[in-house]
Amino acid sequence: MKALFEKVMISEQSSALIRRFQLPYFDAPWHYHPEYELTYIISGYGRRFVGDHVESFQAGDLVLLGPDLPHFWRNDEEFYQNKPDLRAESVVVQFPAAFDERLLAAMPEAEAVRQLLHRARYGLHFSPASSQSVALLMVQLTEQTGLTQMLSLLAILNQLAADQEAQLLASDSYQLAPGAAETERMKRVLEFMLLNFREEIRIEQIASVAGMAPAAFCRYFKNRTRKTFVEYLNELRIGHARKLLMNVDISIGQIGLECGYNNSSHFHRQFKLNTGMTPFQYQAVAKGK
Repeated sequence: MKALFEKVMISEQSSALIRRFQLPYFDAPWHYHPEYELTYIISGYGRRFVGDHVESFQAGDLVLLGPDLPHFWRNDEEFYQNKPDLRAESVVVQFPAAFDERLLAAMPEAEAVRQLLHRARYGLHFSPASSQSVALLMVQLTEQTGLTQMLSLLAILNQLAADQEAQLLASDSYQLAPGAAETERMKRVLEFMLLNFREEIRIEQIASVAGMAPAAFCRYFKNRTRKTFVEYLNELRIGHARKLLMNVDISIGQIGLECGYNNSSHFHRQFKLNTGMTPFQYQAVAKGK
């Protein structure tokens, strides 16, 4: 699927477009635009796709994306089942690439922010501590106007520039070419995994989806996700198991089956490997027992 171009309509009287979304689920498609984008997730969870990178997101997630970097947030499937208690809410700030050249370049004090924007070319995911420190400021942005709003945005960016634990998302070899064949191939693979992780997925099967030989696919997948196919599949399954343990009143054995683990011992081993706790311990902590 080719990334769609999004025309961001920033008023001539404004330096940025700042919006708060409250939706049943995030509905933006796989897209790109020439503006920077800072996205803070107030509520909701699922998978975040940025260039050739994908990982889970949840409330508190904060990401800065550079210009022309394809991306989209996909909620987990329960958000598409008309459940009134599930909402997807975010604050999205979009500002032109010229924000750096026209404004920050004239301010020596803004050098750290300029470096932050340069690092964001391939996407930056900020640490939980940094995200939490600016969470209220992000929400307040949507209630402000004029110069007050811009000064608040600069204060947020300046604070984020000090985050030494911010993680690069897309690989540094990723080509910022929206709709490229490799992006389409990876998206096809990831969508297949999201739809079928509850079942057995053989290497030969997923390699066929990618149109590659198994050995070549394994190298390809690890190069682009920094995880082996099996590691990523287990992470996806355990992530689903964690949600079920918190929200569904069924046995732990049944949860393992629901997540694609036919062997209970294997489920327990993988769960502890990913979370540091057994499913029983995790459920007890999550439900405050």
